[in-house]
Order: sequence, then C-alpha cells, then structure tokens
Amino acid sequence: MSVTQTSPSSRTTVAGADAPADSAADLLNAMAAMPSGHPSRAQLRDSAIEAWLPLARHLANRYSG
Repeated sequence: MSVTQTSPSSRTTVAGADAPADSAADLLNAMAAMPSGHPSRAQLRDSAIEAWLPLARHLANRYSG
C-alpha cells in the first residue's frame, strides 16, 4: 500500500487539524513499509487513525442530517 504525498510547499491543514495534511500520509507510508509483524506497527496505525480523525469529523458533520 502506498499513499501519494504532496510536496512540502503545498502543505495545508485538514479540517482545522494542528498537523500538516501529509503527516498522516507519512504515517501510512511508514506503516506500509514495515513487515506485518513489526512491534511498532500498532502504534503507527493508532497514530495514523488519530491524524485522520479531524477529517472524519469534518465529513461526518458535513453530511449529518
């Protein structure tokens, strides 16, 4: 699995997140590069999920009701 990254000059925040949008993609790329049984993979997965939560909340609010 590979996630397309943006260039550093086009960094933007997603739905009011504190971190740049591509930091979540960086986490996914790092997780995809690890073997499936690697001990750090679970922590990377949790961090990636947390990094994408602001976008998920934004989309949920946009399409609620």
